Amino acid sequence: MPRMMFICVWTLLVFAHNPSVYAEMPAAAGPPLTLDRALALALAHNPELEAAAEEVRAREAETVQAGLRPNPALELELENLAGSGEYSGTAAAETTLSIRQAIELGGKRNHRRRAAEAETALARNHGEIARVDLRARTTGRFIAVLSAQARLQLADELADLARRGQARVEERIDAGKAPATEKLRARILVAELEIARAREAHILAAQRQNLAALLDGRIEVGPVAGELNRLPHLPALAELEPLLAQSPQLVQWEAQGQQREEALALEESRRLPDLELGIGIRHFQDTDDHALVAGLSIPLPLFDRNQGAVAAARSRREQVRAEQRNAALQARAALVEAWRRMSAAHEEAEALRDRVLPAAEEALSAAEYGYRAGKFALLDVLDAQRTLIETRQSHLAALAGFHQAVAELERLLGRALPGIAFNSAQIKENTPS
Repeated sequence: MPRMMFICVWTLLVFAHNPSVYAEMPAAAGPPLTLDRALALALAHNPELEAAAEEVRAREAETVQAGLRPNPALELELENLAGSGEYSGTAAAETTLSIRQAIELGGKRNHRRRAAEAETALARNHGEIARVDLRARTTGRFIAVLSAQARLQLADELADLARRGQARVEERIDAGKAPATEKLRARILVAELEIARAREAHILAAQRQNLAALLDGRIEVGPVAGELNRLPHLPALAELEPLLAQSPQLVQWEAQGQQREEALALEESRRLPDLELGIGIRHFQDTDDHALVAGLSIPLPLFDRNQGAVAAARSRREQVRAEQRNAALQARAALVEAWRRMSAAHEEAEALRDRVLPAAEEALSAAEYGYRAGKFALLDVLDAQRTLIETRQSHLAALAGFHQAVAELERLLGRALPGIAFNSAQIKENTPS
Protein backbone atom coordinates (compact mmCIF):
# COMPACT_ATOMS: atom_id res chain seq x y z
CA MET A 1 0.00 0.00 0.00
CA PRO A 2 1.53 3.40 -0.96
CA ARG A 3 2.97 5.43 1.88
CA MET A 4 0.66 8.43 1.37
CA MET A 5 -2.35 6.15 1.52
CA PHE A 6 -1.58 5.16 5.09
CA ILE A 7 -1.27 8.65 6.42
CA CYS A 8 -4.55 9.64 4.83
CA VAL A 9 -6.27 6.64 6.41
CA TRP A 10 -4.94 7.53 9.87
CA THR A 11 -5.80 11.20 9.56
CA LEU A 12 -9.18 10.31 8.12
CA LEU A 13 -10.09 8.12 11.09
CA VAL A 14 -9.36 10.98 13.46
CA PHE A 15 -10.51 13.93 11.37
CA ALA A 16 -14.21 13.16 11.45
CA HIS A 17 -14.33 12.42 15.17
CA ASN A 18 -11.68 14.76 16.59
CA PRO A 19 -12.32 18.35 15.43
CA SER A 20 -10.29 19.58 18.38
CA VAL A 21 -7.10 18.81 16.48
CA TYR A 22 -7.70 22.07 14.63
CA ALA A 23 -7.77 24.11 17.83
CA GLU A 24 -5.49 27.09 18.23
CA MET A 25 -1.89 26.48 19.22
CA PRO A 26 -0.98 27.40 22.81
CA ALA A 27 0.08 31.02 23.05
CA ALA A 28 3.62 31.86 24.03
CA ALA A 29 4.35 33.87 27.14
CA GLY A 30 3.60 37.54 26.70
CA PRO A 31 1.27 39.20 24.23
CA PRO A 32 1.82 38.44 20.54
CA LEU A 33 3.39 41.09 18.35
CA THR A 34 0.90 43.15 16.35
CA LEU A 35 1.61 44.98 13.13
CA ASP A 36 1.13 48.38 14.76
CA ARG A 37 3.71 47.52 17.39
CA ALA A 38 6.12 46.20 14.76
CA LEU A 39 5.76 49.39 12.72
CA ALA A 40 6.33 51.55 15.79
CA LEU A 41 9.52 49.67 16.62
CA ALA A 42 10.77 49.81 13.04
CA LEU A 43 10.19 53.54 12.70
CA ALA A 44 11.77 54.28 16.07
CA HIS A 45 15.02 52.39 15.59
CA ASN A 46 15.84 52.59 11.89
CA PRO A 47 19.29 54.04 11.04
CA GLU A 48 18.21 54.97 7.52
CA LEU A 49 15.45 57.22 8.86
CA GLU A 50 17.84 58.75 11.36
CA ALA A 51 20.30 59.49 8.56
CA ALA A 52 17.52 61.01 6.46
CA ALA A 53 16.49 63.25 9.36
CA GLU A 54 20.08 64.45 9.77
CA GLU A 55 20.24 65.21 6.06
CA VAL A 56 17.11 67.36 6.38
CA ARG A 57 18.66 69.26 9.27
CA ALA A 58 21.83 69.77 7.25
CA ARG A 59 19.84 71.09 4.28
CA GLU A 60 17.93 73.45 6.54
CA ALA A 61 21.22 74.81 7.86
CA GLU A 62 22.43 75.27 4.28
CA THR A 63 19.23 77.20 3.52
CA VAL A 64 20.05 79.58 6.35
CA GLN A 65 23.56 79.94 5.00
CA ALA A 66 22.32 80.55 1.46
CA GLY A 67 20.18 83.46 2.60
CA LEU A 68 23.04 85.40 4.21
CA ARG A 69 24.46 88.53 2.64
CA PRO A 70 28.20 88.77 1.82
CA ASN A 71 30.33 90.09 4.67
CA PRO A 72 31.85 93.56 4.33
CA ALA A 73 35.63 93.85 4.08
CA LEU A 74 37.75 96.25 6.13
CA GLU A 75 40.83 97.50 4.28
CA LEU A 76 43.86 99.39 5.62
CA GLU A 77 46.27 100.82 3.05
CA LEU A 78 49.60 102.64 3.61
CA GLU A 79 51.23 104.60 0.77
CA ASN A 80 54.32 106.77 0.20
CA LEU A 81 56.60 105.38 2.89
CA ALA A 82 59.94 103.63 3.15
CA GLY A 83 60.97 104.99 -0.26
CA SER A 84 63.70 107.43 -1.23
CA GLY A 85 64.16 111.13 -0.85
CA GLU A 86 61.29 112.85 0.82
CA TYR A 87 59.46 109.47 0.92
CA SER A 88 62.23 107.72 2.84
CA GLY A 89 60.39 107.83 6.13
CA THR A 90 56.76 108.22 7.08
CA ALA A 91 56.54 112.00 6.96
CA ALA A 92 54.80 111.91 3.56
CA ALA A 93 52.82 108.73 4.22
CA GLU A 94 49.17 108.43 3.34
CA THR A 95 47.00 106.09 5.39
CA THR A 96 43.61 104.95 4.09
CA LEU A 97 41.06 103.04 6.13
CA SER A 98 38.06 101.90 4.11
CA ILE A 99 35.23 99.41 4.13
CA ARG A 100 34.04 97.54 1.06
CA GLN A 101 30.74 95.77 0.52
CA ALA A 102 29.73 93.45 -2.32
CA ILE A 103 26.22 94.16 -3.60
CA GLU A 104 24.64 91.09 -5.23
CA LEU A 105 22.57 92.06 -8.23
CA GLY A 106 19.97 90.07 -10.14
CA GLY A 107 18.35 88.60 -7.02
CA LYS A 108 21.18 86.14 -6.47
CA ARG A 109 20.62 85.84 -2.73
CA ASN A 110 16.92 85.15 -3.16
CA HIS A 111 17.54 82.58 -5.89
CA ARG A 112 20.30 80.97 -3.84
CA ARG A 113 17.97 80.65 -0.87
CA ARG A 114 15.15 79.24 -2.98
CA ALA A 115 17.51 76.69 -4.53
CA ALA A 116 18.57 75.62 -1.04
CA GLU A 117 14.92 75.37 0.02
CA ALA A 118 14.28 73.11 -2.97
CA GLU A 119 17.17 70.90 -1.86
CA THR A 120 15.64 70.76 1.61
CA ALA A 121 12.30 69.70 0.13
CA LEU A 122 14.11 66.95 -1.77
CA ALA A 123 15.70 65.73 1.45
CA ARG A 124 12.35 65.70 3.22
CA ASN A 125 10.75 63.75 0.39
CA HIS A 126 13.63 61.31 0.42
CA GLY A 127 13.00 60.74 4.12
CA GLU A 128 9.30 60.20 3.42
CA ILE A 129 10.12 57.65 0.72
CA ALA A 130 12.41 55.85 3.16
CA ARG A 131 9.65 55.85 5.78
CA VAL A 132 7.05 54.49 3.34
CA ASP A 133 9.46 51.81 2.10
CA LEU A 134 10.25 50.81 5.67
CA ARG A 135 6.57 50.51 6.51
CA ALA A 136 6.00 48.37 3.42
CA ARG A 137 8.98 46.12 4.15
CA THR A 138 7.92 45.73 7.77
CA THR A 139 4.36 44.92 6.76
CA GLY A 140 5.57 42.43 4.16
CA ARG A 141 7.87 40.67 6.60
CA PHE A 142 5.17 40.68 9.27
CA ILE A 143 2.79 38.97 6.84
CA ALA A 144 5.53 36.48 5.96
CA VAL A 145 5.93 35.63 9.66
CA LEU A 146 2.17 35.32 10.09
CA SER A 147 1.94 33.06 7.04
CA ALA A 148 4.86 30.90 8.18
CA GLN A 149 3.27 30.70 11.62
CA ALA A 150 0.04 29.43 10.07
CA ARG A 151 1.92 26.92 7.92
CA LEU A 152 3.70 25.60 10.98
CA GLN A 153 0.37 25.28 12.76
CA LEU A 154 -0.98 23.32 9.81
CA ALA A 155 2.11 21.09 9.84
CA ASP A 156 1.60 20.50 13.57
CA GLU A 157 -1.98 19.47 12.92
CA LEU A 158 -0.96 17.03 10.20
CA ALA A 159 1.79 15.52 12.34
CA ASP A 160 -0.63 15.17 15.25
CA LEU A 161 -3.18 13.52 13.00
CA ALA A 162 -0.53 11.12 11.75
CA ARG A 163 0.45 10.16 15.29
CA ARG A 164 -3.19 9.57 16.17
CA GLY A 165 -3.53 7.54 13.00
CA GLN A 166 -0.50 5.49 13.99
CA ALA A 167 -2.23 4.67 17.26
CA ARG A 168 -5.34 3.61 15.33
CA VAL A 169 -3.26 1.35 13.10
CA GLU A 170 -1.66 -0.27 16.13
CA GLU A 171 -5.14 -0.89 17.54
CA ARG A 172 -6.15 -2.53 14.26
CA ILE A 173 -3.00 -4.66 14.32
CA ASP A 174 -3.68 -5.72 17.90
CA ALA A 175 -7.24 -6.61 16.88
CA GLY A 176 -5.96 -8.66 13.97
CA LYS A 177 -7.55 -6.39 11.39
CA ALA A 178 -4.29 -5.23 9.79
CA PRO A 179 -0.90 -6.84 9.07
CA ALA A 180 2.02 -6.06 11.40
CA THR A 181 4.00 -4.52 8.52
CA GLU A 182 1.69 -1.51 8.60
CA LYS A 183 3.17 -0.48 11.97
CA LEU A 184 6.61 0.12 10.42
CA ARG A 185 5.08 2.03 7.55
CA ALA A 186 3.17 4.12 10.04
CA ARG A 187 6.34 5.06 11.88
CA ILE A 188 8.05 6.06 8.65
CA LEU A 189 5.18 8.29 7.63
CA VAL A 190 5.03 9.95 11.05
CA ALA A 191 8.76 10.63 10.81
CA GLU A 192 8.33 12.19 7.38
CA LEU A 193 5.62 14.53 8.63
CA GLU A 194 7.72 15.48 11.63
CA ILE A 195 10.58 16.33 9.26
CA ALA A 196 8.20 18.50 7.24
CA ARG A 197 7.09 20.14 10.48
CA ALA A 198 10.72 20.84 11.41
CA ARG A 199 11.29 22.40 7.99
CA GLU A 200 8.37 24.77 8.53
CA ALA A 201 9.74 25.62 11.97
CA HIS A 202 13.09 26.60 10.41
CA ILE A 203 11.29 28.74 7.84
CA LEU A 204 9.34 30.48 10.59
CA ALA A 205 12.53 31.14 12.55
CA ALA A 206 14.16 32.66 9.46
CA GLN A 207 11.13 34.87 8.78
CA ARG A 208 11.11 36.03 12.38
CA GLN A 209 14.77 36.93 12.11
CA ASN A 210 14.09 38.89 8.92
CA LEU A 211 11.40 40.87 10.73
CA ALA A 212 13.59 41.40 13.79
CA ALA A 213 16.31 42.91 11.57
CA LEU A 214 13.94 45.78 10.72
CA LEU A 215 12.80 46.33 14.31
CA ASP A 216 16.00 46.16 16.28
CA GLY A 217 18.70 43.51 16.08
CA ARG A 218 18.37 42.92 19.81
CA ILE A 219 14.61 42.31 19.72
CA GLU A 220 13.49 38.69 19.57
CA VAL A 221 10.31 38.24 17.56
CA GLY A 222 7.93 35.65 18.98
CA PRO A 223 4.34 34.87 18.02
CA VAL A 224 2.55 37.48 15.93
CA ALA A 225 -1.16 38.26 15.85
CA GLY A 226 -3.00 39.05 12.66
CA GLU A 227 -5.91 38.01 10.50
CA LEU A 228 -4.96 36.45 7.19
CA ASN A 229 -8.48 35.20 6.50
CA ARG A 230 -9.97 38.66 5.96
CA LEU A 231 -10.92 39.34 2.33
CA PRO A 232 -12.39 42.85 2.06
CA HIS A 233 -14.15 44.37 -0.93
CA LEU A 234 -11.57 45.60 -3.43
CA PRO A 235 -11.47 49.13 -4.84
CA ALA A 236 -11.54 49.54 -8.58
CA LEU A 237 -8.32 50.44 -10.33
CA ALA A 238 -9.90 53.74 -11.41
CA GLU A 239 -10.32 54.66 -7.74
CA LEU A 240 -6.61 54.22 -7.06
CA GLU A 241 -5.12 55.90 -10.13
CA PRO A 242 -5.90 59.48 -9.00
CA LEU A 243 -4.04 58.80 -5.75
CA LEU A 244 -0.86 57.99 -7.66
CA ALA A 245 -0.07 61.64 -8.36
CA GLN A 246 0.50 62.20 -4.64
CA SER A 247 2.66 59.12 -4.18
CA PRO A 248 6.05 59.76 -2.55
CA GLN A 249 7.97 58.75 -5.67
CA LEU A 250 6.12 61.13 -7.99
CA VAL A 251 6.14 63.91 -5.40
CA GLN A 252 9.89 63.43 -5.24
CA TRP A 253 10.14 63.93 -8.99
CA GLU A 254 8.04 67.08 -8.68
CA ALA A 255 10.45 68.34 -6.05
CA GLN A 256 13.40 67.38 -8.25
CA GLY A 257 11.90 69.38 -11.10
CA GLN A 258 11.40 72.38 -8.82
CA GLN A 259 15.00 72.12 -7.65
CA ARG A 260 16.24 72.15 -11.24
CA GLU A 261 14.06 75.19 -11.98
CA GLU A 262 15.56 77.05 -9.04
CA ALA A 263 19.07 76.00 -10.05
CA LEU A 264 18.47 77.39 -13.54
CA ALA A 265 17.11 80.66 -12.14
CA LEU A 266 20.20 80.97 -9.94
CA GLU A 267 22.58 80.45 -12.85
CA GLU A 268 20.66 82.98 -14.94
CA SER A 269 20.93 85.53 -12.13
CA ARG A 270 24.69 85.07 -12.18
CA ARG A 271 24.83 86.52 -15.68
CA LEU A 272 24.66 89.94 -14.07
CA PRO A 273 27.97 90.71 -12.30
CA ASP A 274 27.98 91.90 -8.71
CA LEU A 275 28.77 95.45 -7.71
CA GLU A 276 31.36 96.33 -5.08
CA LEU A 277 31.17 99.64 -3.22
CA GLY A 278 33.85 101.12 -0.99
CA ILE A 279 34.10 104.16 1.25
CA GLY A 280 36.80 105.28 3.65
CA ILE A 281 38.96 108.02 5.07
CA ARG A 282 42.52 108.98 4.09
CA HIS A 283 45.06 110.70 6.33
CA PHE A 284 47.91 112.77 4.85
CA GLN A 285 50.83 112.62 7.24
CA ASP A 286 52.73 115.62 5.88
CA THR A 287 49.82 118.08 6.28
CA ASP A 288 47.86 116.20 8.91
CA ASP A 289 44.77 116.56 6.70
CA HIS A 290 41.97 114.06 6.12
CA ALA A 291 39.80 113.28 3.12
CA LEU A 292 37.06 110.83 2.18
CA VAL A 293 37.63 108.22 -0.49
CA ALA A 294 34.95 106.25 -2.35
CA GLY A 295 35.07 103.60 -5.00
CA LEU A 296 32.95 101.36 -7.16
CA SER A 297 33.93 98.29 -9.15
CA ILE A 298 32.00 95.95 -11.40
CA PRO A 299 33.31 93.19 -13.70
CA LEU A 300 32.71 93.69 -17.40
CA PRO A 301 30.92 90.61 -18.79
CA LEU A 302 32.75 90.64 -22.09
CA PHE A 303 33.73 86.96 -22.23
CA ASP A 304 32.23 85.10 -19.28
CA ARG A 305 28.50 85.69 -19.04
CA ASN A 306 27.89 82.37 -17.28
CA GLN A 307 26.47 81.04 -20.53
CA GLY A 308 27.89 77.54 -20.07
CA ALA A 309 26.44 77.10 -16.58
CA VAL A 310 23.06 78.39 -17.77
CA ALA A 311 22.98 75.95 -20.68
CA ALA A 312 23.95 73.06 -18.40
CA ALA A 313 21.24 73.97 -15.87
CA ARG A 314 18.65 74.20 -18.64
CA SER A 315 19.61 70.77 -19.99
CA ARG A 316 19.41 69.25 -16.52
CA ARG A 317 15.95 70.75 -16.10
CA GLU A 318 14.81 69.14 -19.35
CA GLN A 319 16.44 65.89 -18.29
CA VAL A 320 14.39 65.82 -15.08
CA ARG A 321 11.21 66.60 -17.00
CA ALA A 322 11.81 63.59 -19.24
CA GLU A 323 12.67 61.40 -16.25
CA GLN A 324 9.55 62.62 -14.48
CA ARG A 325 7.34 61.57 -17.40
CA ASN A 326 9.03 58.18 -17.46
CA ALA A 327 8.61 57.81 -13.70
CA ALA A 328 4.88 58.52 -14.03
CA LEU A 329 4.55 55.81 -16.68
CA GLN A 330 6.54 53.33 -14.60
CA ALA A 331 4.54 54.15 -11.48
CA ARG A 332 1.25 53.55 -13.25
CA ALA A 333 2.53 50.26 -14.68
CA ALA A 334 3.61 49.17 -11.20
CA LEU A 335 0.23 50.20 -9.79
CA VAL A 336 -1.64 48.18 -12.41
CA GLU A 337 0.58 45.14 -11.84
CA ALA A 338 0.16 45.28 -8.05
CA TRP A 339 -3.60 45.77 -8.39
CA ARG A 340 -3.86 42.78 -10.71
CA ARG A 341 -1.83 40.63 -8.33
CA MET A 342 -4.07 41.72 -5.48
CA SER A 343 -7.22 41.02 -7.48
CA ALA A 344 -5.98 37.63 -8.66
CA ALA A 345 -4.99 36.57 -5.15
CA HIS A 346 -8.30 37.85 -3.78
CA GLU A 347 -10.26 35.94 -6.43
CA GLU A 348 -8.25 32.76 -5.82
CA ALA A 349 -8.59 32.92 -2.04
CA GLU A 350 -12.31 33.67 -2.29
CA ALA A 351 -12.90 30.80 -4.70
CA LEU A 352 -10.96 28.38 -2.53
CA ARG A 353 -12.83 29.51 0.58
CA ASP A 354 -16.33 29.57 -0.87
CA ARG A 355 -16.27 26.73 -3.39
CA VAL A 356 -13.24 24.47 -3.26
CA LEU A 357 -12.76 24.07 0.50
CA PRO A 358 -16.41 23.21 1.25
CA ALA A 359 -16.45 20.77 -1.66
CA ALA A 360 -13.20 19.17 -0.52
CA GLU A 361 -14.50 18.79 3.04
CA GLU A 362 -17.76 17.32 1.79
CA ALA A 363 -15.89 14.91 -0.49
CA LEU A 364 -13.73 13.78 2.41
CA SER A 365 -16.73 13.20 4.65
CA ALA A 366 -18.46 11.20 1.92
CA ALA A 367 -15.33 9.17 1.21
CA GLU A 368 -14.79 8.47 4.91
CA TYR A 369 -18.40 7.35 5.34
CA GLY A 370 -18.26 5.17 2.24
CA TYR A 371 -14.95 3.67 3.33
CA ARG A 372 -16.39 2.69 6.69
CA ALA A 373 -19.41 1.22 4.94
CA GLY A 374 -17.21 -0.69 2.53
CA LYS A 375 -18.57 1.15 -0.53
CA PHE A 376 -15.47 3.16 -1.43
CA ALA A 377 -11.93 2.04 -2.06
CA LEU A 378 -9.07 3.28 0.07
CA LEU A 379 -7.71 5.22 -2.92
CA ASP A 380 -10.87 7.36 -2.97
CA VAL A 381 -10.33 8.29 0.65
CA LEU A 382 -6.68 9.09 0.06
CA ASP A 383 -7.47 11.34 -2.90
CA ALA A 384 -10.08 13.22 -0.88
CA GLN A 385 -7.70 13.66 2.05
CA ARG A 386 -4.85 14.84 -0.17
CA THR A 387 -7.15 17.28 -1.99
CA LEU A 388 -8.31 18.84 1.26
CA ILE A 389 -4.76 19.27 2.57
CA GLU A 390 -3.51 20.80 -0.69
CA THR A 391 -6.54 23.10 -0.86
CA ARG A 392 -5.91 24.40 2.64
CA GLN A 393 -2.28 25.05 1.78
CA SER A 394 -3.26 26.83 -1.44
CA HIS A 395 -5.82 28.91 0.43
CA LEU A 396 -3.18 30.01 2.93
CA ALA A 397 -0.75 30.92 0.14
CA ALA A 398 -3.43 32.93 -1.69
CA LEU A 399 -4.30 34.85 1.48
CA ALA A 400 -0.66 35.71 2.11
CA GLY A 401 -0.24 36.75 -1.53
CA PHE A 402 -3.27 39.01 -1.29
CA HIS A 403 -2.01 40.85 1.79
CA GLN A 404 1.49 41.16 0.31
CA ALA A 405 0.00 42.75 -2.81
CA VAL A 406 -1.98 45.19 -0.65
CA ALA A 407 1.24 46.15 1.14
CA GLU A 408 2.91 46.79 -2.22
CA LEU A 409 -0.01 48.96 -3.33
CA GLU A 410 0.26 50.98 -0.14
CA ARG A 411 3.97 51.46 -0.79
CA LEU A 412 3.31 52.71 -4.31
CA LEU A 413 0.59 55.10 -3.16
CA GLY A 414 2.31 56.11 0.07
CA ARG A 415 -0.86 55.67 2.09
CA ALA A 416 -3.04 53.01 3.67
CA LEU A 417 -6.00 51.79 1.66
CA PRO A 418 -9.15 52.40 3.75
CA GLY A 419 -10.95 49.17 4.55
CA ILE A 420 -8.20 47.05 3.03
CA ALA A 421 -5.02 47.94 4.90
CA PHE A 422 -3.61 45.20 7.09
CA ASN A 423 -3.59 47.19 10.35
CA SER A 424 -4.23 46.62 14.00
CA ALA A 425 -7.85 47.71 13.78
CA GLN A 426 -8.46 44.53 11.80
CA ILE A 427 -6.08 42.25 13.70
CA LYS A 428 -7.11 39.21 15.63
CA GLU A 429 -5.14 36.14 16.55
CA ASN A 430 -4.92 33.97 13.46
CA THR A 431 -6.51 30.55 13.51
CA PRO A 432 -6.81 28.23 10.54
CA SER A 433 -10.16 28.13 8.84
